[in-house]
Amino acid sequence: MIANDADIEQESGRRERRANVPAAVPRLFGEVRRADERLVSLVQERPVATLLAVAAVGYLIGRVVTRLS
Repeated sequence: MIANDADIEQESGRRERRANVPAAVPRLFGEVRRADERLVSLVQERPVATLLAVAAVGYLIGRVVTRLS
């Protein structure tokens, strides 16, 4: 197989993305932690509204799944 310039550039791009993955992991964990904290505070501040919202989403997902089956 003969490698052309596009193949070489594509491979170098893959290597660069792989090199950036370890740097992105702590940032991702921080984002997940912040999202979890926001969710917990929402549930603590408005438990009934959160329960109703989750029940509505579950109902809608159930309707979609039963129509697909």
